[in-house]
Amino acid sequence: MQSAEEKRRYARLPKNFPLEASILQFPFSGQSSVSASCADISGGGVCFESSARFNPGDKLKLTVHIPTLNKFSPSFFKVYENDADQYLQAIGEVAWVERNGVGYITGVKFVDIDSDACRALCGMVDKAMREK
Repeated sequence: MQSAEEKRRYARLPKNFPLEASILQFPFSGQSSVSASCADISGGGVCFESSARFNPGDKLKLTVHIPTLNKFSPSFFKVYENDADQYLQAIGEVAWVERNGVGYITGVKFVDIDSDACRALCGMVDKAMREK
């Protein structure tokens, strides 16, 4: 589980964004993606539900479809992008795994994420939390 300090650092937004996860290991061409659904997401990581079991310490390539992410981007080019196909891409490390019925809940800490994407994600989460 995440430490109390980390839980306070990032607000978590409960959302079921579609997510693709794959383990980063050689050979990359032999890796398959697992489709999953977010349980929650924050600027520090993501928790997702899937039928696949990952192990603590596994490094994952994550792609999360977040339709409104672009609206929170500090990037100049956000004006030219549409809302339909916006994806957050990050490298994460599995922090914990719990069995959940027929599947697993996996907590992942982001270890490499584009700084503009992280700022956009944090802005989106903060706005959603203020509106609750």
